[in-house]
Amino acid sequence: MFNNYRSYPSLAMDEVMDVFEQVDHQRQEPINFGKGVSCFNPFDYVDVCLNGENLGRHVGYGDINGLESLRHAICRYYGEKFNYDLAPQRVCITDGASGALNIALAMLLETDGEIILPKSHYPAYKVLAQIFEARCILVPVRDDYCIDVEQLPRFITHKTRAILLNSPSNPHGAVLSADELEAISRLGVPVIFDEVYQSLPLGNEPIPSAIHCSDRHMLVNSLSKSLAIAGFRVGYLIVPESQVQLMTNVKAILNMCTSLPSQMLAEKLFRHWDELVGRHRQMLRGNWRTFEQTAKYFGLRLRSHPKAGFFALVDVAEANRDAMQVSHELARYHALGSTPGIDFQHYDNAFLRLNFACHPHQIKLGLARLANYLQCDERKPLPKPTPLPVGRTRHKHRILLPEKQFLGAAV
Repeated sequence: MFNNYRSYPSLAMDEVMDVFEQVDHQRQEPINFGKGVSCFNPFDYVDVCLNGENLGRHVGYGDINGLESLRHAICRYYGEKFNYDLAPQRVCITDGASGALNIALAMLLETDGEIILPKSHYPAYKVLAQIFEARCILVPVRDDYCIDVEQLPRFITHKTRAILLNSPSNPHGAVLSADELEAISRLGVPVIFDEVYQSLPLGNEPIPSAIHCSDRHMLVNSLSKSLAIAGFRVGYLIVPESQVQLMTNVKAILNMCTSLPSQMLAEKLFRHWDELVGRHRQMLRGNWRTFEQTAKYFGLRLRSHPKAGFFALVDVAEANRDAMQVSHELARYHALGSTPGIDFQHYDNAFLRLNFACHPHQIKLGLARLANYLQCDERKPLPKPTPLPVGRTRHKHRILLPEKQFLGAAV
């Protein structure tokens, strides 16, 4: 009827999720490795209650930039963890990290301006840039999947309006060093540092933060990942002192204020930060070990070894079809959700991003299904699998394995 609507590409992960959710999986247990959520439940450890009296005090609009108590809690966090004195007025509570990115990009981008991204990046970055009619300039990544910091300066032009970086990165879990973060901050271009996985290292070494650069640049973070409260939609944006009024103006236009009950719950959880995030990290580290060992057991090839976050990349090149088709077939026939590589980079679509922040039982069962699929290379439900030979702990070639038997196997 109307011809003046704009179009935006759908993400591959969303198309796959549509298939996954609409198909009747019959007696197969659905396993969703595609969504970026964690099964960790903070309410298993902290009892938080909001009664009618509490809620009744927050039925109107709140402070545009968020509850003062929550902003102060965030400032204390950066003071205690990074010895950085952050003023609460520089913090804006947003609708998840996505809300923070919307504000930051609205503050920086303009029609025909340019934004610099790593060649492999979180797919929403490119779509948001398109909404603001900016052009994406893609910088190569190194062998460790971090943006090539040495090459980065030659991509900066008079049209460059911002650099947007995710460290630890999605999907690779790659981490820039503190020196690299500082070097990027000195290039004379505003930088948006996206740090949603910063507090979730998979090893013992802490992940560097760009908070010490935030007097000149912007920092995006979210409690969706660290505290595993994705459905609450609570993130935050930190801006330089000189940009506080602009940030506030943009936030007021976008949605006036972030959900007050969500902020209240987040602030109560924040009081137990060390316990909750510590337990969450412990779970993720155990899950990553299970994922890595199980992948090795089945001969699945991992593209990288993440240093933080929820995700692992599994190579599916041997399927002789691109990862988008593989992902669709796994969702349709094998009750397995995944995210194909095409969402993150166009030059290589032969891997799946799989979320290991789920129950270990699902990790084992899901990877068994993937291994079976890659061996069978069929577009229909798997045939009855061949039992694993007694005493066999590792195999050179993948074999078909019954799900019940696999769950009891020592990996």
